[in-house]
Amino acid sequence: MARQTPSHSHHPGPPRFLQVGERIADPIFVDMAHGFDRDNLAPTIAGDPERNPENYHKDAFSWRLSVRPPDSSATIKHTLTAHDDGERYDHGLHHTAEFEPDEPGRYIIQLHAPDGMHELTLQVFDGEMPAGAKAGTTHQSNATSGLPRINLRGHYDSETATFIIDSNPAISSNSHAHESELIVEFLPHDASELETTDMSIESTSAQIPAAALDGPTSIYAAPFDGQRVGVRDQIVLDPESETVSLPNRPPDWLDDAVMYEIFTRSFAGAPGETTFGTLTDRVTYLDSLGVDVVWLTPIIPAWSPTVDRAPGGPHGYSATDYFDIADDLGTLADFETFVDHCHDHNIRVCFDLVINHCGWPHPFFQDTIEKLGPTPQETGAFPAIESWDTDSQYFDWFDRQRGATSDDAAPAQTSFFDVRYQPNLNFDNIALREHALAVVEFWAERVDGFRCDIAWGVPHSFWTEVRERVHAINSEFFLLGEAIPRTAAFAASEFDCHFDTTGFTETAHAIARGERPPRDLLQAIAARRHDGFPRYTRVLNATENHDEARLGYEATTGHREAPAHAQRAAAAAAFTLPGIPMIYYGQERRITEHGQRRQPAYADDPDRCDDIESDPYKRAFMNWSVLPTDHFNFYQRLISYYQSSDVLGPEAELMQVAYDTKAATDIVAFGRDAGAQKRLVVVNFAAEPRRVDLRSVVDTNNRFTQHNIGVACDDNLVTIEVDTLAILTTPTLLGQRYISWYVELAGTR
Repeated sequence: MARQTPSHSHHPGPPRFLQVGERIADPIFVDMAHGFDRDNLAPTIAGDPERNPENYHKDAFSWRLSVRPPDSSATIKHTLTAHDDGERYDHGLHHTAEFEPDEPGRYIIQLHAPDGMHELTLQVFDGEMPAGAKAGTTHQSNATSGLPRINLRGHYDSETATFIIDSNPAISSNSHAHESELIVEFLPHDASELETTDMSIESTSAQIPAAALDGPTSIYAAPFDGQRVGVRDQIVLDPESETVSLPNRPPDWLDDAVMYEIFTRSFAGAPGETTFGTLTDRVTYLDSLGVDVVWLTPIIPAWSPTVDRAPGGPHGYSATDYFDIADDLGTLADFETFVDHCHDHNIRVCFDLVINHCGWPHPFFQDTIEKLGPTPQETGAFPAIESWDTDSQYFDWFDRQRGATSDDAAPAQTSFFDVRYQPNLNFDNIALREHALAVVEFWAERVDGFRCDIAWGVPHSFWTEVRERVHAINSEFFLLGEAIPRTAAFAASEFDCHFDTTGFTETAHAIARGERPPRDLLQAIAARRHDGFPRYTRVLNATENHDEARLGYEATTGHREAPAHAQRAAAAAAFTLPGIPMIYYGQERRITEHGQRRQPAYADDPDRCDDIESDPYKRAFMNWSVLPTDHFNFYQRLISYYQSSDVLGPEAELMQVAYDTKAATDIVAFGRDAGAQKRLVVVNFAAEPRRVDLRSVVDTNNRFTQHNIGVACDDNLVTIEVDTLAILTTPTLLGQRYISWYVELAGTR
């Protein structure tokens, strides 16, 4: 049998589902002007990846389009992405490829590799790109018509010796498509022995005889509603055990987990004091708070922590060595002790994986430089590069443009958002991909999950390979993808959980400033579904992180009278709405009032500003000497209630409820339906208690505070008075409609 696991061959991965107007492309720049997405057709790495592999021979891999629809003139190309403001440097290896289908139908692409010939099937659908969609990318994040979704399920029928797969398709309720147009396409992994002719497709389900399988076999499916293609899902059929598995699912432990992010070098409370010894000493604090996962900003050697007042502070997102611990934090053994201590307290550890770019001083990048100009005196500035060593082993490991820049000779490196000290890595180079996979495996053996920095700056093909690798090490490994704006394409055999900065986080900040009504949070949650996120994937409810302003600080700049109360209300919403709640260190201790600010890099230059100056508490030092007890206790109770509740988890439906209030600018109310149990949740962002009228069937005992908050009642209505958060029992939720695509709150005034 040809192996299906990419780690055992150079096979280019799962089949692809596209539509005419989309393409598989890896643009020279990934930013606001060019889009936030990258992909390519790439060989996977066979066997164990080496840390420092030799470059593959220029003839090691080649691509050929062997089958295409009759009217198609499409061809395989190395690059589709020339731009007016720069062309990508052609390294001449052509180990990866890009592709743009021009007709609907079936395409088969052949990869000729050192281990033989591999085939990859692409199913391309017709349909017009919706208004607002961005043509020429691997996804359509700006479209106004929602994506269809599927949720594969399967079982083995012993009577017929057949596997039955149900796709459970759903059309987005904001789609312009008709339900009758919905189809689901099923394809086996091309490396398997299963032929498409062995599959019996009936409407949106499939049947596969066990006799047609010679081992565990992956089947992939995607929905198409006549206009748009939804996210691909995967199911594995095992004829020997007569079982099915769903590898494209988050680990079960995530569903009642609370994440806690630490800006590592601020956590000890003073400059230069954080080590893994001090972090280990604080694990009991994290345990007392109740968190389940701790995410540390980068801990490996990097440029920014080595200089005084680096732009953005000592963030560490500028790696100089991917296989060690930064000297100021300790040793690898110290880190492993920290991880063990976390595990002793049932806390998982999330490693910040930064492989879109590295740091300017990284030895591999330095090896590519032949001649430098004078060394500038300013912090954060580096010499001009006057010429390159094109014979360096690592020359092609960095993304390059054909021309020069104002600082660097041609072919100049590209950098993350043009920040020169963070040169981008080139995932068209297979040796670089192998090096990055060695990094992945090294840390996956030591931690429980990755937060993947700038996920949209690394090709989808690579993240699919990462998922295979980490799950081979730990089936419960967790992958959190930073994609801004959120994009459902990253749920296709890539990430378990996704950022929602432009949705949930920014909306929460605007509410905290008093600029938007709290009910807008419901719209932010609803948008996740019509964006096409599958039901099983998870999205982060974060009110802050190290890249965003502190919500408490934002509240001081707006119209809210009590910023700390607004912060607690935002946290209450994050924990009671569908999603994975996250706390950024210090929120629970009111760091924006009691923490020590960091000094910005350009405090003496009125013409320049870094992100610390825009919010001085964003990466402030933890205030261990001051503990606002009531505020801290609120977070403790909130975490404890969430973890013990069967109704607030990601699987319970978000429902409309009938309510009436004179404080619509302060109040949001919604229902959570877990079937047998139902809850009505009210969150108040105002400094003072607010009254809300509800149907009389609602129990006025607040399950969060254990106090009865009813102040009036009659045969039809009860009136409650809410301080911050009310969680109430109700036998029914009015309307029984999902809040999915739009929000209509009955009776709000």
